Amino acid sequence: MSRNSNIYKNPFVLILFVILLGLIAINIYQYSINLESSNDLANANSEIESYKMTSLELKERVEKVTNNYASGGGLVKRVFELIDSSGVVELNDSFSFDRYHLVYVSDSLNTAFKWETRNNGTVEFNDFSLAFKSTTVDSYVSKPYDLNANSLIMTGLAEVRFKFDINGVGLVVPISKTGDTSRSAEFEIIKYKLEAIDSGLGDSNTYDSFELTIMPNSVEAPGLYSTFGENELITGELYLSEITIQRSER
Repeated sequence: MSRNSNIYKNPFVLILFVILLGLIAINIYQYSINLESSNDLANANSEIESYKMTSLELKERVEKVTNNYASGGGLVKRVFELIDSSGVVELNDSFSFDRYHLVYVSDSLNTAFKWETRNNGTVEFNDFSLAFKSTTVDSYVSKPYDLNANSLIMTGLAEVRFKFDINGVGLVVPISKTGDTSRSAEFEIIKYKLEAIDSGLGDSNTYDSFELTIMPNSVEAPGLYSTFGENELITGELYLSEITIQRSER
C-alpha cells in the first residue's frame, strides 16, 4: 500500500508512467500499421506480377497476329509423263502455310511416272508418297513483287516422311542417321525454302505461285539425297487455292 501510494503521490513518477504507457501503445499501433502495410504491399506485388503475366500473354498474342502477314492453302496440280511415255499423270498435291507452319503432301496413288530431277537426271517412280511438315521457321519475309503483287520467302527445317518405289533402285524410305541402310527411321530432316507470290487479283490464278525447294543432305536425309541430290523444286499449277501476302514493314 505504501509503495503504490508513493507512486500516485509523486506527480513526476505518475507522469513518467503515463508517458511510458503512451509510448508502448504507439509502438503497438505502428507495428499493426506496418504489418497491415506489409500485407498490402505483398498483395500489390502479387497483383503487379499477375498484370505482368497478362501483359506478356497479350503481347505474344498481338505479335502472332501482326507477324502473320502471309498465309495460304489449297491444291497444286503437277503433271508428269508416264514411264511408258503413253501419256501423263496429274498429281493433286495439297499445301498449307502461315507464319508458324508449312505442310505439303503428295501421293501418286500407285501410278508410275517419270520425274526430271535437277541433279539426278530422270527418276522413274512406280509409286510415290511424301508428307512434308516444317519444324522451324527461321526466316519469313514478304516484299513487293510488282505494282499489285507481293512475294514471300520462308525458310527453315522440316520433317519429311516418304515412301518411294523407284525403277532400278527398289523401295526407298527414311534411313537412320547412322547410315545403316538396314535401319529405317520415321522421317528425315531437311532444309527448305518456300517462295510464294500473291498477285493481288483474288482467288488463285496463273499469276499466283507456290515454289517449294527441298534441300536434303547425305547425313540428315540420305534417302531423299540419294533420290533428288542436294536440292529439288516442287511446284505446279494452283487451283482451289488461296495465297494472301501483305507487305511487311519489318
